[in-house]
Amino acid sequence: MSEGGDPRELVLDTSVAVKFHIPEERHEEARRLQRSFESGTVSLLAPGTIFPEVFNAFWQKHRRDELTRDEVRAGWELISELPLALYAPEDLIGRAVEISFETGVIIYDALFLALAEDAETIVITDDGKLLRTVKDTPYARLAHPLTDVGSLVPETR
Repeated sequence: MSEGGDPRELVLDTSVAVKFHIPEERHEEARRLQRSFESGTVSLLAPGTIFPEVFNAFWQKHRRDELTRDEVRAGWELISELPLALYAPEDLIGRAVEISFETGVIIYDALFLALAEDAETIVITDDGKLLRTVKDTPYARLAHPLTDVGSLVPETR
């Protein structure tokens, strides 16, 4: 918890949310974040677009025969039941459009950056393209790789 006892707020990127369920590369780092969230030391924020984005990621894995329908359903249930603090995309879109113009990131990613900027926090992501796109921009400070999770959240069991 932070000095005031409040949980640290972080914006959860879709690429990390998917790893809560799927044991792929950096799954353990995602699970560390999830455990911190479940223990109350971290509060996770996201634009409301995260749910269709996560389902789409699961669906694409199903179409490539990487997940069964039951695994997609189980992943969807896990993600959809997380008590995320969701923000309406329409409240973020104006700023997200400007971030897209300034950086070249797609609007879906810009929504996460706009939320992080508004909440004065960071996006934790495993999206290498997003990280590369914002690297030399003023928005680089808003996007941190999932590999940084050890320095961002306390270890919980």
